[in-house]
Amino acid sequence: MQTRGDGLAPSSRWQQVLLRLIPILAAALVLPAFPAAAADAGGIDARVLFTLGVNLGVIAFAVGTAIACLRAKQAANEAREATAREAERLRESEATLEAVLAAEPQMLLAWNGEGQQPRILAATLPSAFGVPRDAEGLLRFEEWLEAPSVRELDLALQELAEHGQAFSLALPTLRQRYVEVDGRAAGGSIALKVRALSLPQIERARLAEEHKGLDAEIAALRALVATGGASAGVALAASGRELDAPAPQAGIETRFRSFDRLATAFAVFDAGQRLAHYNQAYVELWQLDPGWLATHPRDGEILDRLRQARRLPEKADYQGWKRSWLASYGTNVQGEDEWHLPDGRTLHVIADAHEGGITYLYENVTERIALESRYNALIHVQRETLDTLREGVAVFAPSGRLRLYNQAFAAIWRLNPRQLDAEPHIDEIITWCRVLYDAPEEWERTKAAITGIVAERRPYESQLDRGDGSVIACAALPLPDGGTLYTSVDVTDSKRVERALIERTDALEEAHRVKTAFISHVSYELRTPLTNILGFTEMLASLTAGPLGDKQQEYVADILSSGLTLGAIIDDIIDLATIDAGTFELRPSHVKVRDVIEAAALRVGDRLKQNDMELKIDIEAGVQEFVADGPRVTQILYNLLSNAIGFSAAGGTIVLSARRDHDMLALTVEDQGCGIPEDFQATAFDRFESRSQGSRHRGTGLGLSIVKSLVELHRGTVALTSTPGQGTRVEVRLPLKEAAEPDSEEPYFRSSLAG
Repeated sequence: MQTRGDGLAPSSRWQQVLLRLIPILAAALVLPAFPAAAADAGGIDARVLFTLGVNLGVIAFAVGTAIACLRAKQAANEAREATAREAERLRESEATLEAVLAAEPQMLLAWNGEGQQPRILAATLPSAFGVPRDAEGLLRFEEWLEAPSVRELDLALQELAEHGQAFSLALPTLRQRYVEVDGRAAGGSIALKVRALSLPQIERARLAEEHKGLDAEIAALRALVATGGASAGVALAASGRELDAPAPQAGIETRFRSFDRLATAFAVFDAGQRLAHYNQAYVELWQLDPGWLATHPRDGEILDRLRQARRLPEKADYQGWKRSWLASYGTNVQGEDEWHLPDGRTLHVIADAHEGGITYLYENVTERIALESRYNALIHVQRETLDTLREGVAVFAPSGRLRLYNQAFAAIWRLNPRQLDAEPHIDEIITWCRVLYDAPEEWERTKAAITGIVAERRPYESQLDRGDGSVIACAALPLPDGGTLYTSVDVTDSKRVERALIERTDALEEAHRVKTAFISHVSYELRTPLTNILGFTEMLASLTAGPLGDKQQEYVADILSSGLTLGAIIDDIIDLATIDAGTFELRPSHVKVRDVIEAAALRVGDRLKQNDMELKIDIEAGVQEFVADGPRVTQILYNLLSNAIGFSAAGGTIVLSARRDHDMLALTVEDQGCGIPEDFQATAFDRFESRSQGSRHRGTGLGLSIVKSLVELHRGTVALTSTPGQGTRVEVRLPLKEAAEPDSEEPYFRSSLAG
């Protein structure tokens, strides 16, 4: 609600104004009556008081009514704004849902079954599938599905509406295109999704249709046994012809004509065990001569010929097996057997005996058995593979039922394998798992990932901190067939190590921060008294306070030298602390190479004289200037020269050279000192790494560390090569030019350690 400058809402201000008007209005209505009443009666009578009370009551009622109206108006405005915000949120949610639904080619229909008209939520399936794009047309299944598919879908929808049983069917359309029809119940609504199948799913659906066709053929042939076979035997017997050369009746031919196109081989034998009828599949299966079959051979003769051609199962007692097989005639029973032929084929043979003879059905199940064998082997391999994993794995079907799991999954969630073997629904598994981790929102998310109907299924990961102290990392991954892979990993140990490392890192960082702050503070505190010491020492050395003796002058010189050394150490510490804090700044400019070299040489001049050493300077022709922070480059060279002097013997020579290397300036300091052992060279630039290496020099171990930091801030490199007993060579390479303008008032580069 908006407020004015005085901090009050408009309605509050109006209420205060009305309250302030009450005494004013009362005075305006009452005061005129007081003089007249006083003049008439010399005082206030009852009539005046009554009039005053009535007026005050009317005023109070009016003010109260006004305040109530203002408050009601304010509440209405707030409700209108809240309604507008909610409407905007719903519009955004609707736009997002429409975008998600449009991302997948599908037809999505929903209705609540309580008088609400079905409505289309998504209509992105290509028209080539022949699926209607309106709700009424989509529900008229007979207009776009084949009759068997219509019956199957109607039954599935009935189960869904009555019992909430979800289904997922692969059905062929009238345009010979396969679609997946998925039905789910969500609350009081029913959702029906039609979408295209992937190539593997189409192949499985085609095989399923073929299997249904074969089942229908077998059922039809079984129905034929009770009628067609008997009729054949009666017709043959009534013809009066000899059984050795019977002629098929026209009625028999008419009756069996519709079965000649079946892919399943069948043959009908009459009561005299002679072949009465067969189809082309029978001829192709057994590779028999049609002319010979036209003579109506006996059942035993056909078996003998097939055995001679090695097309029957290998039997040790063939004659006994043959008698047993032919003993079915006249028994009115149905028998089944599997024949494993020598050529590797497997036949499922059905012998349906009746009074008129026997009808044989031969189904080639070689491919089916091979597929089942491969499938069982694959499942066995998968189970064996999963059981070797330490990661808990569970595979759920699109219906939400457990299809596959490993022992690790049962162990992590402490589940009974016998219960899991019963393929329970995800709801049951969640109920069992909530004993260890009771978080309804997390389990609802898991259930939605496994059973939810969404246009685009996304994987998700989660970490569960269970009450028993263990930490479980879980993930749900959608599978191409509509199922879900759910994994669980016990990461308790790794999380403990991770947390310990984080705590240790935090502690080390805090210790480093405290150390840096302490050193920086101490360094700043030392600089002030040191400056005073150096000032008084220089005053004494200049003899301003009076003459000094030779010994006193020597002492003063030592104090001054030690003070300068201590000052340099403090400066190095402050520089390192500034670099660590990320506030160290370089100020580049055009620098003369000879100027920075001579400045560094001047600073080490006294030490060179004390050690009777010679400094040779070699500047390559054409090397004149570069862009850098001049004082810092001088500091780099000074530290390198000081280090070289400290590790060189008296009377030695140090070489400082400068040369151009493409777009870099190479500055090299080389001495003939004791050198650095190979095992120490890798840590020579680390802080506080200092070794005398047999010399009298003992530094703080900060010189080379400062060199490395300043060189890297200039975006350069430093390299050290040394041979014990022969000397050390340090090369610094700095860019001749920088991308930033050199004379800018702002620093062009800060410490890379900032933040």
